[in-house]
Amino acid sequence: MMNAPLIIVGAGHAGGRAALTLREEGYTGRLILIGDEVHLPYERPPLSKGLLQGTADLAGYSLCDSARLAELGIEHIAGNPVTRLERQPDRLQLADGQWLPYAGLLLATGGRARRLPQEQANVLYLRTHDEALALRSALRPGTRLVVVGGGFIGLEVAATARGLGCEVTVLEAGPRLAGRVLPPVISQALLDLHREHGVEVRLNVALESIQADAVLLVEGQRLPCDLVVVGIGMQPNIELAAAAGLEVGQGIRVDACLRTSAPNIYAAGDVCEFRLDGLYQRQETWRNAEAQGRHAALNLLGREVPFEALPGFWSDQFDWGLQTVGVITPTVVNRPLPSGGLLLFYLDADHRLQGACGWAPGNSVAKDIKLCERLISARIPLDPASLANPELSLKPLLRG
Repeated sequence: MMNAPLIIVGAGHAGGRAALTLREEGYTGRLILIGDEVHLPYERPPLSKGLLQGTADLAGYSLCDSARLAELGIEHIAGNPVTRLERQPDRLQLADGQWLPYAGLLLATGGRARRLPQEQANVLYLRTHDEALALRSALRPGTRLVVVGGGFIGLEVAATARGLGCEVTVLEAGPRLAGRVLPPVISQALLDLHREHGVEVRLNVALESIQADAVLLVEGQRLPCDLVVVGIGMQPNIELAAAAGLEVGQGIRVDACLRTSAPNIYAAGDVCEFRLDGLYQRQETWRNAEAQGRHAALNLLGREVPFEALPGFWSDQFDWGLQTVGVITPTVVNRPLPSGGLLLFYLDADHRLQGACGWAPGNSVAKDIKLCERLISARIPLDPASLANPELSLKPLLRG
């Protein structure tokens, strides 16, 4: 055990970033990266956009190639998942029966798409590279596609499919799109945009069943279709941690340093449940996977640095972009943008910025969101009237 390696379970974005960071930070010991998939570590956002459109491939969004892993001395075990985790002694077992001891362990096990109770050939999901390839081969001009779920994955698939000439219907059980994470005004903007591009969006609907050539709704309506994509959320992969006796909730629970209830085991990425504003939560975003992967690597090396990165995400919808940073508060200030878009500022009781949400064509809101991130960190009291005025730049506000 004196020569036991550091092991990362989960070779996705968070796990891959952690492995690369360990080498960048000078760790020279044995380092093993274990993944369920046969692919190199990759980022997931292109799965619903560039890969489906045919404008990107795996090499374009992999974190590194095989040669780089070999150069760094990172042992990548692909397609041979961990089936058992033990403590005292600290070791894990692979699907092929092999046991590996570890000195330190990072669980970046991510999650899997939530599935419907019954599997059917015309029902597809989108969580992995291979699932994206299967979906891409099925999206043809004229294909009648029903998307179940009006969250970001479902909406991005709908936008991409519409751009490929498919006839698209989105079914959302709630009263508005992406209602769990977006304010009503942005949900309405999303709805308007999709309808303008010919996507049929149905809200407050419930699915009764899926047939080979149609979807049946609870209210009795039959929607003919060729293909169904289900985007109803992610199921975090906590089973390995739970079986090993680690504390779990909706994810693998960690302390401020991303350490689990075992002192030499950490968690990061989609499966990691950490405290933000005193409440446990998970964040299924590129930004979180990137930040926590790096941070967990530092603490595996004994740095003991609390994780305090701001949350945030983005989504591309047709030719519009959505970007957020920070957290939502009850006090909101709206700023209309010349493009027809919108910036929302979320303030605390002292008028200090806590979060922001931007909606605008392309990537045009990115600069403002960057400035908002700096304003959040600066903790400067702000004048709501200045924030609401589209004629006033945000940059001077950094001077207080």
